[in-house]
Amino acid sequence: MLVRMIASLMLLGLGLFPARACEQTDATACVATGTWQFNLAMGAGYRSNPLYGGRNWPLWLMPDVSYYAQHWFFDNGTLGYTLAPSAPVQLSLVSRFNEEAGYFRRASPANLFQRQGIASIDGPQEKFLFSNELKVDQLAKRPWALDAGLQLDWQALGLQWRANWWHDISDQYRGQHLKLGAGYAWTNSTGEWRLSAALAWKDKALMNTYYGISAAEHNGQQWQVSADWQPEISWQWQYPLNHRWSLLSMFRYRWINQQASTKVITGQNPLMQEASVRSWFVGLNYRFF
Repeated sequence: MLVRMIASLMLLGLGLFPARACEQTDATACVATGTWQFNLAMGAGYRSNPLYGGRNWPLWLMPDVSYYAQHWFFDNGTLGYTLAPSAPVQLSLVSRFNEEAGYFRRASPANLFQRQGIASIDGPQEKFLFSNELKVDQLAKRPWALDAGLQLDWQALGLQWRANWWHDISDQYRGQHLKLGAGYAWTNSTGEWRLSAALAWKDKALMNTYYGISAAEHNGQQWQVSADWQPEISWQWQYPLNHRWSLLSMFRYRWINQQASTKVITGQNPLMQEASVRSWFVGLNYRFF
């Protein structure tokens, strides 16, 4: 159980983009090559759960762990290898646990590094259930999945861009998903700021594995879910108090599709209560090294 909890927390991370190796012209929001960076944020917040009977994930503590060698890197749950680190457009081979299982179980490898996505006031803990809806604990267990794929990073139009293609290499949902994101960071007298936006596409195989409902789970009626486009926005603010302590706050909002269908009808998925996932956090950040 302890190992699972540690693995869970490692998929929760900081901001839309992980840290990167330092460049001579940009030493903010980056880490020195060949050194570990470890930060721990302590405060209040939570990530909402859109499922009936699902429990919001409390955010009391958020780790931020990264290491960049010349080619290899580890950043908040993502393990990668950059093929040409000095190129203006960087291509990396990457792998990380898929996050979808985190909505179905508390101890999931998808729930550690919220600082990638967003530790805490729990918020409302369990969703109210209507008689025709389906609770998470009435479902068969959804699997953990390990994804691997390609990542492109580049800068253009004053923005930092990232494109990801992920594929299930653990043979759990046998699908793929894509994500394109852009972020803008600046610093002034009020602190360090970052605004980000992203658009993710998740194929039908992924969506059905986690959000589809089998006939055995719902009184003989099977619900299918189609591929989904999921836009999201986020912002982050950090104000240094000294070389180790800083104030930190962040917010993320992701839209999701609640629609599902049977052989005869299309309507709201009996599993989905909300059409969004919200994450927020306010607290202090401590830099160990």
